[in-house]
Amino acid sequence: MFGKKHSGIIVFVFALCIIANAAVANDDAVSAEAGVYEYVVHNAQGSLDEIAAAISSAAEEAGWTSLATMNAGVPKDCGFASKVVLLYDKEYANAVMRMNGTTGPYAVLDRINIFQDEAGTHVSVVNPHSITRTVLMENSAFEEKAETHLTDLRGLITKVVKGEVSHDPYGQMRDKGYIGKTMGVVAGGKFGDLIKNIASVKDAEVTAVAHAIRAGFLQPSKKWGLHVVCEVDLPEFDTVLLGVTGTPMDSKSFDIVKAGADESRKDYACPGIADAAAYPFEIVIVKHDGVVRVQIVDVMFRMKMYFEDAGKWAFMNNMKMPGSIAK
Repeated sequence: MFGKKHSGIIVFVFALCIIANAAVANDDAVSAEAGVYEYVVHNAQGSLDEIAAAISSAAEEAGWTSLATMNAGVPKDCGFASKVVLLYDKEYANAVMRMNGTTGPYAVLDRINIFQDEAGTHVSVVNPHSITRTVLMENSAFEEKAETHLTDLRGLITKVVKGEVSHDPYGQMRDKGYIGKTMGVVAGGKFGDLIKNIASVKDAEVTAVAHAIRAGFLQPSKKWGLHVVCEVDLPEFDTVLLGVTGTPMDSKSFDIVKAGADESRKDYACPGIADAAAYPFEIVIVKHDGVVRVQIVDVMFRMKMYFEDAGKWAFMNNMKMPGSIAK
């Protein structure tokens, strides 16, 4: 029906269509919408302490490290509570670090929030799919690894926590990692450009500098109650991560975000504690070219990562808080 010339054109066009469809499929995979947080269990059975202990034990049995369990602060007159379990999976952390040794430390902690509200006790996680997109700056090669890690994390929890299994996302919904500036001026850009060097030390080792910083936090800071709750050693990368949190920093954050984008929880007494796994934030100590650098990501930007669904005005009305925390 067609001559050789036309047949060649048809084959060429057909090939282009296959390539285009593959590209679309890949874009869809990369741009699948994800929440910053994801519920794992609703109406969880047991006390907060019992659930936290069960998850910590399950993590250790699975070869992960249970770093700490911390009590989150709650807003004034809140009759509910939250505990956050901090886990570390060395294999996954090393994979993150191999992708980007500079930004990677900000995505190696797993945070599990066990919290109460008027509907009962819930267990949720910070979604690694959402966080690594931002921290690794849209590295599509890591999408599958992050999704597998989320599945492993969920499996670890549901193995020991009884209740109604959920996959409901919440917090800011994103189909990409890049977070732009609010109103064109407030905290946005590529994650790597927002890492701040706050100190440099020559002729030192990362572990010694980390120890000195921990010593400085033995007493919680006066204004925000900041203190170190966990430490992750990444010796293959000459890096140490310190997790820092405090009250009233966390409780004020939860009071600001309230129910976020979840209208169904807007009448709850203290809905913001659903976001308790936003903390701790990260202090990164890394050695490069013989110099140990102490780094944090821009605090306002980090607030946006985890609390953006609070809305523009909430950020504009609390502009001084991130600067005060950083100081």
